Amino acid sequence: MLTFTSRRNRAGDLCNNSATATLTLFDNLMNINEKRVISARDWDFLDRQYTLTTIADTFTVTIASPGVFTLTAHSFTVGSVVYFSTTGALPTGLTAGTAYYVVSAGLTADAFEVSTTINGTAVNTSGTQSGTHTVTTQRYVLPPYTAKPKNVYVTVGSYRYSPKEVSTQKEWDYLNEVVTTGDAVTHYRIYDGYLELYPKPSTADSVVTINARRVARDLSFADYTTGNIDIVTNGSQLVTGAGTPAWTVPMAGRWLKITPSNTATADGDGYWYEIARVISSTTLVLRKPYGGTSLTTGAAGAYIIGEASLIPEPHDMLPVYDALQTYFTSVDPNQTKASLYKQLYREGYEQMVRDQSSKADVVLDNGEKMELINPNLTVTL
Repeated sequence: MLTFTSRRNRAGDLCNNSATATLTLFDNLMNINEKRVISARDWDFLDRQYTLTTIADTFTVTIASPGVFTLTAHSFTVGSVVYFSTTGALPTGLTAGTAYYVVSAGLTADAFEVSTTINGTAVNTSGTQSGTHTVTTQRYVLPPYTAKPKNVYVTVGSYRYSPKEVSTQKEWDYLNEVVTTGDAVTHYRIYDGYLELYPKPSTADSVVTINARRVARDLSFADYTTGNIDIVTNGSQLVTGAGTPAWTVPMAGRWLKITPSNTATADGDGYWYEIARVISSTTLVLRKPYGGTSLTTGAAGAYIIGEASLIPEPHDMLPVYDALQTYFTSVDPNQTKASLYKQLYREGYEQMVRDQSSKADVVLDNGEKMELINPNLTVTL
């Protein structure tokens, strides 16, 4: 797997120019090409499942001017429409079942304030309150690193609902002429980076799940190797570091490789594992269980944490070949080398199509022939 560091170094080595300006140029060219490759087809490897915030949850609210609502990781944004219900009594100033709008004032990851109008004055609360309060919403923020979801489903207890997509504003407006609440979600709409559900879900702790394609972002972080691996167990997703590795939350989504060694106690398996979450400066969680020999306390295994392309091995040289073709066409003209890397890119892309394309789809060729091809009707000799 090529990380940001190894990819740029490979490009510099192949063009025999490792000047900072040249490597920066290659970084830009390779990021551009990766996005072009990623968007060219409905690649199977891009698909991933995401669970959005629970679609109804309990909250607390202060008796104050204005009232401040607390709900951990609520995911509401300015303008989100929310509805409140309770098993007891809401404070004076709030009415169950009424639409309220989240305002910018007081908005944090775990707190928010509301108004009775869009961008209006925050609601004041007074009097007393009792019971358990629940907030529901019809609108959810889609992850910024995903394309339009392929499908959506809502889990309510032991039931799973698969709503139908609404494709026009007219149909959505018709459905929502009257605010309707219920667990049996029948329709959804994708609009302006949001997912909207109909009817408005009502049960607390229900979950909305989407299946969507990942979107490539620019690679920019150098490999990280500080400290060492202290403990990792075969079949476990937990990794413990030592020697002050200082791992940070933004490292989630990058990849970890524990370096193979001639020392049995520090021998990693040499494969890359995606990091799902960083718990602390010395503890992280992998997306998949570690498959190598366990390292125990004091192992001091060497490692690399790298930012890598969405393009899987062994095809992640494609952006390098494309950037080199551009370099030898314009920056340092050399027709022989430009033709060489053009051919390597073409062959690599064609192999990636054979390895990674969805076999159920009718897709376009690589852009040169622009022919419709059904992979089920082609034979590779």
